[in-house]
Amino acid sequence: MDLLVIGGGPAGLSAARTAARLGLRTLLLEKLPRPGELAHPCGGVIAPVPGFVSGQRTSEGLCFPELDLMIPAALVMGHLSVSRYVSPGGRTFAATFPQRDDFPIAAVDKSALLRLLAGEAAAAGAELRWGTTVTGLLKADGRIVGVRTRQEEIHARVVLSAEGVTRRFTEEAGLYDDTAPTRRYAFIVSEEVEAPAVQAHHVGQLSTLGKRYTSAPTPTFGAVVIPAPGRAGIYFSLFADTPRLDTDQSLWYYLEEYRQKDPRVSELFQGARVIRRASVRMTIRQAPRRVVADGFVGVGDSITPGGHVGMIPAIFLGQQAAHCAARAIRTGDLSARGLSEYDRLFHGPFLRGLDTESKIIIGMAEMSDEELDRLSQTLSKINLAPFFFGRWQPMIVETLKWLVTSLPLILRDWRLIQRMMRGQVG
Repeated sequence: MDLLVIGGGPAGLSAARTAARLGLRTLLLEKLPRPGELAHPCGGVIAPVPGFVSGQRTSEGLCFPELDLMIPAALVMGHLSVSRYVSPGGRTFAATFPQRDDFPIAAVDKSALLRLLAGEAAAAGAELRWGTTVTGLLKADGRIVGVRTRQEEIHARVVLSAEGVTRRFTEEAGLYDDTAPTRRYAFIVSEEVEAPAVQAHHVGQLSTLGKRYTSAPTPTFGAVVIPAPGRAGIYFSLFADTPRLDTDQSLWYYLEEYRQKDPRVSELFQGARVIRRASVRMTIRQAPRRVVADGFVGVGDSITPGGHVGMIPAIFLGQQAAHCAARAIRTGDLSARGLSEYDRLFHGPFLRGLDTESKIIIGMAEMSDEELDRLSQTLSKINLAPFFFGRWQPMIVETLKWLVTSLPLILRDWRLIQRMMRGQVG
């Protein structure tokens, strides 16, 4: 086997699809029983990645040329124009996105998208084995040479781990040996619901901050993704310092409390019906200093700080990891040095963006309700959308406008802003 991929999420399927198209003998192993299933909550929101992946909305669907990916219109649930953050006292700051065909931001049927990628990988010649659990890595002379399953040992020239938030095999490969020990965990529960109260003007993403409306004993973070009228995804996160969350109630109790009693979202869910549920524990830790080892590549959520890279970035990183593996196989250099091009790609703008996002969420989750109200007032004068687009001129213009309109508030809350950006506990 040339390339063995662990994990059938967007990164793993993208890697298998790309590797097979490049002519590599490719095998993907996934413990879940069929394509399209997800082991953790995912909002299914996709967007281009500035500088790496462009996008185009057409009548046929969403096209991402660099990925050679067309997502049919039937899989697109809705187009998002705003992402709002609401403090406990109701103060709001937001990113308001223009409706641009050349930068589509949409919510898609994530299960159907995974099935699409699986079908394209299989059509290209990749072998996909579902319901197959990898139990460990095979090593020889300090190099990863394959994997062990419950049934057999399988050898491969390069092993690519897209295992997701478990990080088991990236840790076994030694990628985390030089990083700081784990400090935080996020316990996430989610529901997809039919919500008759959700109207067209609600479409977008809503994140709620603070502890005022929950009885959970640890810091929390709530989010609602509304792709279209009548549909919504609800995500509720609790943060803790230990891998076991010790509470008087179940995680589902806190999600239901959020859905029914938090006035910022409860009206949206009058008469809602649950379609499906998911839950996961994510380990929050520094990204490893290197994401490749001899014969091994870590990709996707298995190496990100917060454990959620996003679907389009994951597909791109899986593609690039496969290209890197193919070049290493052609040259015969399967060492970490031979795979280092992927390491350099990941440790550039990708990691900086993911690290900042993770720190902001943790920083806000750790603030008091009063601090969040103050911070939201200060941020309410800035539109965060240009920072999502990654273009320097709009970012500079928006920052200058914010300084002119909000300088007294910025000076008042400068320490809070720093805590948010650094993910610090107050």
